[in-house]
Amino acid sequence: MSSNKSNEPSKVTGNVKYYQGAAKETAGKTLGNEQMQAEGKAKKAEGEGEYKAAQVQGQAEGFKDKTTGGLKAIGNEQMQGEGKVTKNAGEAKKEINK
Repeated sequence: MSSNKSNEPSKVTGNVKYYQGAAKETAGKTLGNEQMQAEGKAKKAEGEGEYKAAQVQGQAEGFKDKTTGGLKAIGNEQMQGEGKVTKNAGEAKKEINK
């Protein structure tokens, strides 16, 4: 799926930020602390945005792999085999990132 680069969006990091924000928002609500509540909402939105960005990136990678795999299938038998593998991987990436 995506590389382990810290500047790329990640579903895991997005979920962590979302739930950290939800906890902070709930704590702020419980304590009557509007600033804490607002900070929690902002963190939730940041996490949700990162998760969706990672989904889109995964779909784009899947589309690229599917397309590349289809193009390789035009060449010789070895290239056709590689193309089918790449195409199937692309379809799987797209499916995972729906």
